[in-house]
Order: sequence, then structure tokens, then C-alpha cells
Amino acid sequence: MFSHVSAALIHRLDPALIESSKVEISRDSPPRNYDGVLIYSRKLPPEEISSEFAYPVTTLPRTLADVALDRSLEVSVPLISQALRAGRVDRSDITERLVKGKRGRRRALLAVELSSAEYESPAEAVCAVKFHRFGITGMVPQVETVTESGRFIGRNDFRHKCAAVAVEVHGVGKFYLSPDGPDEASKTSHQRNMDLLNAGFTVFNLSFGDLFRPRIFAAIKRAIETANQRKTG
Repeated sequence: MFSHVSAALIHRLDPALIESSKVEISRDSPPRNYDGVLIYSRKLPPEEISSEFAYPVTTLPRTLADVALDRSLEVSVPLISQALRAGRVDRSDITERLVKGKRGRRRALLAVELSSAEYESPAEAVCAVKFHRFGITGMVPQVETVTESGRFIGRNDFRHKCAAVAVEVHGVGKFYLSPDGPDEASKTSHQRNMDLLNAGFTVFNLSFGDLFRPRIFAAIKRAIETANQRKTG
């Protein structure tokens, strides 16, 4: 049956990263790695095979558990987060399939922990993974920010819970899928950015490519440390 990222695509999830161009299949046989097909050795009970489609595919909880076990956090966290946000699974649906002794279990449990229904795009989920990888803590997703006088500025993709640091993750869809059109969305984003700066925030605007540039996250970490030092100093 189709499994892993191939199954996630069949379940209509959108991966942030694929990592492999091969079709992924699970079956009760030794693993095989062909030019276009990767076969995992899995013996699955009938209840973990979906009957929703015209071809056999692992159920969504089993699919997400498999991805968490065998793929990087950058692949698994966005997929799990999408399913959580849509209300199609809860965390226990996945973790109960991560049995002790399973290879990759520790990483898989971390993937579930890092995932959140609050992430509004796969890129935001990847950003959360990068925060973890670079030791950045305290970044809260989807926070409404106001000035000291109480005037609403906007909702940030991520804002630090203590330091005046905000991170916005800009994908193409953020502008071109806006109901008001890309020009109006860009104008609104620019105004929010200026309002945040005027309110004393350090703002990082990240493209998808920036998520893979270590210096960006080093700068975010420094900004948080500097802001916290100013508060305590």
C-alpha cells in the first residue's frame, strides 16, 4: 500500500519538503530501494489500511506516524500540523502508534511535540523546527500584538513571549492567495511591519529560502538575548 509522503499526498496534505522523488510503499516483505520506488518492510493490521480510496493506502494516523519515524522534522512537522489544524487527527492518534523500541521513535515523539494546529502554513511549521534546531525558545505562534496604548497592530506569525521580537514567514500564498489581492496584502504587511518597528519590536521577515540560512536564526537568537538583557539591565 502507498505510505509515508506518498500516502500524505493522497490524503491531500501539502508537504513543505519532499526529500525524495520516489514513490513510497509499505508491504510485508524485505525492504527494497529501486530507482523510482522505496519499499518499507511493514506488517500492518487491516484497520491501518484506508478504504477511502480506489487503491490501498495507510490511514492518516499511520501515515503521519510513519513519516515521523522515517523522515526529518522538516518533513513530518508540517504534515502533522496540517492534520491537527484540520481536526483530522489528534496527537494521541499518532503517539499510540509510536511503540517503544521502534527505530526513530525519539525523533517521532519530538515531531508530534513540535507540531501545532496554530501554524497557518507549512513554512511556519518548518520555521518552528528551525527554532528548535537553533535553540531558540519562547517563540509563540499567531499572537495578536498591540501598542502600549492598546491599539491593535496585527497578528504575528511568531512573537517572543518576553522579548520584543517578531518573526513573519512570507510564502507566495501569503500575498497571491489573499482575498484582497497581492498589492493590498503587501501594503498591509508593510504597514504592520512599520507599526511593529515604531512600537519597539525587532522584526524578521523570512522567505522560505531564509528558513535554511543558519545566519538568520543566529541573528534572531541574538536579538532575543539583547532584548532580554535590556529588560533585566
